[in-house]
Order: sequence, then C-alpha cells, then structure tokens
Amino acid sequence: MNHPTIFLDTPIFFTCAEDTKSRTTLQHARNAGYLIQTSISVLGEAFIQMHEHKKALDYITSMNQLLDDWNVAVHFPNDHVRILCFKMGEEEVDTRMIREPTDRTHLAYAMAYHSDYFLTSDRNLIRYRIPSSLEAIGFSKPTCLLLEEFKNEISMKVREFSYEWDTTRSTMGGFNDKNDA
Repeated sequence: MNHPTIFLDTPIFFTCAEDTKSRTTLQHARNAGYLIQTSISVLGEAFIQMHEHKKALDYITSMNQLLDDWNVAVHFPNDHVRILCFKMGEEEVDTRMIREPTDRTHLAYAMAYHSDYFLTSDRNLIRYRIPSSLEAIGFSKPTCLLLEEFKNEISMKVREFSYEWDTTRSTMGGFNDKNDA
C-alpha cells in the first residue's frame, strides 16, 4: 500500500512554529499514514530566514523538533530535480513565477519525488502551471494547497473512511460492542 505524501514548503515550518493547531493538522495526517517530506533547499531557506528573525532560537528549535516528531524525509538533488529546474526556468509558460527560482526549485523537488500534496502559503505557486513538456515526459504537479485547505481535505477523507468503517461494521452480523461513544 502506498502512503500519500505531503511536501512542506518553507512557510509551513514558520506557521507550525507559531500555531499549535497547524502542527496538530500535520500530526493527524502523519498518524493517518501520510508521509511528510521536504527538501534540503527548503530547510536551508527556512534556517536562514529563521536565523535572521528575532525569535531565531525558538523557530530553529521548533523546526528541528517537527522534523523529528513527523519523521520528515529530506530530499536531496538528483537528475530529476535538475531537469525539472532547468525546464521550468527555460520554458516559462506562467509569468507568476519568473522571478521565483527558489519556489520553482522547491516545487521541482516535490515533483521529482512524486509528492501527492505540496503545502505552501504562496498563492502564486498554488496557481502556477508547469510547462506541458514536463507533463509529456511523465512529471505532474502535486496538489498544491494552503495548510487550511489541506486540513479540510484530510477531514473529509477521515469522515469518508469512518463512514465506510461504520457501514462495514453494521453488516457484520449485527455485532454491537455497546459503545455508542
């Protein structure tokens, strides 16, 4: 069974450092079997931005704790990342990202490692269209969402799973565990 994967963009680490509800959303996803991943480029950018912040130690400590708590897979450059970065830089079909090579690089990692979801706070990145030449050679853009949108999506999936489990249970010879909680 393949577990769905979530790629975290830089702003998500800040959001989770500042907001326990956001952390909880990703912890629930992790508990539900989602694999959480990011890239060395995201961690580098996050570290530099956190280091320059007045709450540097708090942010960096939080990021380190989240990496451990969620068992985050950290991806490194490979040939697919290289090809994706080059093609997205050369074949600009969507001008929203022309001056955003770092953001395109983060997306390239998510695509190279076949992430199902890409969580970010960057609405331009969410709307960004990848060059069709990349789709032609088998790459696809993951579902890009704000963390709040992902929370809603995962809640719906949990409800669907709970409903399926409940209807399956009721067909098992009328078994009743006397627990209506």
